[in-house]
Amino acid sequence: MLKPYLCILLILLAAARMHAGAADAAGPASSEPTTKDMRPGEDLWYVRAARLPCYAKVSAHEPHFSEPGLWDGDVQATLYSKQVWPKTRVLTWAKPGSGAKDGWEAKYWLEDGKPATMGISVDTDLVLPDAGAGYTVSLTDGRKYQPSAFRHLTIGAQACVVGHFSVKGNLWIKAGGKVMFLDSAVGGGHTFWRNDNLTNGWDARGVSLVDHFHFSKLADSSAEFIGIYHSEDNWQFHSGLFIVAGGSEIGMGNRTPPRIDKDATVAILGGGYLARRSNCDWADDLTIDGKLLAGLPERPLTRDARLGLGWKSKGVFLGSKGGGRMPGPDDLGLVVTQGGSVTVHSSDPAKFRLVINCSRRDDDWGQIEIISRDHPLHGDPLIAKLKELPRRTDMEIRGTITWNGILLDGIRAGGIHIATPPDLAAHGKGPAFGTDNEGKPAGLFAPLRK
Repeated sequence: MLKPYLCILLILLAAARMHAGAADAAGPASSEPTTKDMRPGEDLWYVRAARLPCYAKVSAHEPHFSEPGLWDGDVQATLYSKQVWPKTRVLTWAKPGSGAKDGWEAKYWLEDGKPATMGISVDTDLVLPDAGAGYTVSLTDGRKYQPSAFRHLTIGAQACVVGHFSVKGNLWIKAGGKVMFLDSAVGGGHTFWRNDNLTNGWDARGVSLVDHFHFSKLADSSAEFIGIYHSEDNWQFHSGLFIVAGGSEIGMGNRTPPRIDKDATVAILGGGYLARRSNCDWADDLTIDGKLLAGLPERPLTRDARLGLGWKSKGVFLGSKGGGRMPGPDDLGLVVTQGGSVTVHSSDPAKFRLVINCSRRDDDWGQIEIISRDHPLHGDPLIAKLKELPRRTDMEIRGTITWNGILLDGIRAGGIHIATPPDLAAHGKGPAFGTDNEGKPAGLFAPLRK
């Protein structure tokens, strides 16, 4: 067990680290992401767009889709660019650089350049302008989750929005902006969620929205996520069409298994990535009751799309301890239930594919030790055994899957449980295989478990 003084030291170090991140965010460099935050070879259009002269004037409610360089080249093909929104109230924060803990009150906002007479409503558009100094605005009191808070939200440089709330319309976190505890996307219409930051000032890539994020758009509605987002816990896809844009990433934490419900569709476009940030070591990494698409019929893949799963080769060692969080028959990388489906829309299935593999992002051995087993923090011989295991994942297919246009990699031997394996000899009907599978292609498939 850790000594009390050591616990205090760790807390102080963590606080110092967070403070340093916040200080960095308040400096001039936070007005646009820097190349040091990019991965080798990365050239993201939404990062470049922050340098355009027009950038300071655009917003979630006035996105200027025709402005050269401000949007991706296929923007005219997107659902959100065709959406027409009725006119509504637009509230602009009156004193950029000065925050408030009760930011929902009318006294902090301007409407048409004059002091607002009413506060935030569910159909209000909000703008937090750029500022020379950082400021934080709380939009809810934090004591309850809001079924819906407002429509479009623009967060400018140096602004940070805090509070458990939902967004019905577009979200634009501009370069240097931040958000904390944004719980869900709700409502109708076709929307975009755009984050132009490669880091949120903490030791994490992209922006952390909340611990549990819920996607609950209406059945005929959608939201396209542009940029890099993650959650500390999980993402739940309840209804509507969730789109991972090209060059964008959605990273899910490891504490709760995510699910694509029967009324939800998740589409990963070419260059998009949906992944577990770390392994859900006591339950399935992703369950599909609804639909998972790679590409859309009107926007087929012209680059690979990626689905990253956690590694599942350690169950033999973990046993049954861990306070109820234990591995077992429900510890799979991917489960496609009887009503679920996986479909690929590709301009050329032999070249542009849905890559399903082991994400290999799970290197937090301490977290495995703490969550998976009821053991002290140090001295557990299990950790050495875990480090020696090969990184492989697995899946169970009870629903429909279109194998043509899928590339499998990092799959353990006998790891794909399915009633009828694909015909590997038939040209253009089976999946492709990467170089890191555990054995030959035929040996990756096994009968469904009873």
